[in-house]
Amino acid sequence: MAAAVPEELMAAVTYHCRYISKHLAKAQNLGSQHKTSMEEWQRLVLYALTDALAHNHLLVGALAAYLQRQQVDDDLVRRYLQTPDPDRYVTRHAIDHLDGLTGSRPETAEEPAWTHVGRCIARSAHAAEAAGSDEKTVR
Repeated sequence: MAAAVPEELMAAVTYHCRYISKHLAKAQNLGSQHKTSMEEWQRLVLYALTDALAHNHLLVGALAAYLQRQQVDDDLVRRYLQTPDPDRYVTRHAIDHLDGLTGSRPETAEEPAWTHVGRCIARSAHAAEAAGSDEKTVR
């Protein structure tokens, strides 16, 4: 039987997809608003698109690092990521983010920003899960 997807991973996908969608919509909107000025158009559209790309890259890297930690076969990871080099996604920021999501690093007053964000995403996911189970208990 296959293992269930951890809540914090599902929450990370939701979190980052929300921001990716927001930045893509912003790129489209700004592109329409600034079509009479190539200088403004290229600046604003590319800022929004690279913001979306950064979230996508971070999310893919965190998920790839998770698969590597779970000792998923390297060939499968390469196939899922559609690249011969999965480590291009598994950056220090992605690992920091995963550490926060999974709680694999003890919480400190000064921790990397993406560790903190991951920790916040995980806490929200666990709180939502607990609230959902409380609702089921009450009914």
